[in-house]
Amino acid sequence: MIDTTTSMKKKTPHLIRKWSGVIWLLIEVNLFGGTIFGFPALFQILPQYNIYGENNDCSSSSNTIESEESSCERYQTRHYQNALTLGIILFEIPSLIIGPMIDRFGCRFVKLISIIFHIVGWLALAFVSPGRDSLLYVHTAFSSLSGVMVLLTAYSSSGYFTKSRAFVSALFAGACTSATMWYSIFQVLIDARKVSLQQLSYIWLSFGVLLLISSFLYLDWTFPILNLPYQFDTKLEEKNVSSNSVIDRSISEIDRMKWYTRILKRKGVWYYLTSPLYILVVLFLSILLLPGIFLSVTWYPWVYYITQQNTILSNKYTFAYNLSTIAAIAICPLNGFLLGFKADKSKRNKLFNISLMQTISWLLNIVACIVCMFVRTSVIIPALVINCIGRATIVGGSQAVVATFFPSEYIGTLTGVMWTLVGVVATIQYGLVQLTDELETILTYWLTAGKNAECITELIIQSGENLIQLIVRMSMTTNSQSQILLH
Repeated sequence: MIDTTTSMKKKTPHLIRKWSGVIWLLIEVNLFGGTIFGFPALFQILPQYNIYGENNDCSSSSNTIESEESSCERYQTRHYQNALTLGIILFEIPSLIIGPMIDRFGCRFVKLISIIFHIVGWLALAFVSPGRDSLLYVHTAFSSLSGVMVLLTAYSSSGYFTKSRAFVSALFAGACTSATMWYSIFQVLIDARKVSLQQLSYIWLSFGVLLLISSFLYLDWTFPILNLPYQFDTKLEEKNVSSNSVIDRSISEIDRMKWYTRILKRKGVWYYLTSPLYILVVLFLSILLLPGIFLSVTWYPWVYYITQQNTILSNKYTFAYNLSTIAAIAICPLNGFLLGFKADKSKRNKLFNISLMQTISWLLNIVACIVCMFVRTSVIIPALVINCIGRATIVGGSQAVVATFFPSEYIGTLTGVMWTLVGVVATIQYGLVQLTDELETILTYWLTAGKNAECITELIIQSGENLIQLIVRMSMTTNSQSQILLH
């Protein structure tokens, strides 16, 4: 009895520290992890500071005041969209480097680097002003790099758990998705004249202290100094790995191999990078996340056009869009729980859970794309809801699969490669965004083409009628001539 009590006392401090770390890291991921996806909320705030407002497109080159304002708005919005797209790309593509760095040097080492990027990114937003407009790109780039480092280190920390790993990793995914709300809160506070954009930037800059504290309190590195009293829990992968797996080789033996030998013989991390399950999850996430990423870039211009250039309504819908992502904190862990439900009992249950999650995500994304095709105010809220559920399902589910069904020693690399491929697919946005340039012109072309098509159709019908009449007359003439010959 005494031994049991003693062992419980030894395990309880670590357990409390682990779960307190989850709560702390959850707050960090929510504050910094995915804020870039809510950047469209600033599209109406930045013009108030005349960001990208001093340009020929905003000068008196146009004939009327209305056309000048329209040209200026398009020029500014294009720069804001480009800065947003750059941030989204840098939030995902560098994961290919960050992931292996986490596996090689540890979460703490990468987290300390993220603090530097965090400081640069938010200082850039604090100093952005007319004449220093390019600092907006610096902000989106460096804040995204810092955010993805914070996110990937949090994902990797789920390796400290066994059965709760899917739930914890999905919880971080939900916190990252819900982080889009903060720019909308910025918008509300600035519109209410409670605080300025510069002051908010300094406040967010000061939150870097949280990153420094958590780096030493809840994360570890590979250097033999100031290490945590506990390490990754490998019980889960010991159950999932089969007897003929490459894990029977020691890590030191695999490290001595040449890099090309490891690739050809599928040794070490390459065994899992070439796994059919991993490839399926990565491709599924890369393709299905594209509509959600594209909608986050074009949300404000889309709503602004649908509401017939109603700025007040557009701001309200954008605020609702970003605030709705809070639901991801509940949706993502639910997906993680469902993926891990009885998954350790049989491979059949595991594959069934994954297939069910992917099927639901696929259907939700198709419905979201169809809904956004209708240019009506009545589809804005349905598009918002469906996009929120679909994006949370695919992100939380995919991350839970990687964290649960693959070894914790490679979780950084596997997660990094997955999000890098998502970023590569996201670069398609640069081409897609150009298609949204002149919505009125595009619709005019379609209407003109429709009218021309109607005219062509009428001509075809009229020609057909004339041809039929001609054939009938020719047949009647032929019959009359034959009758004359008979007589």
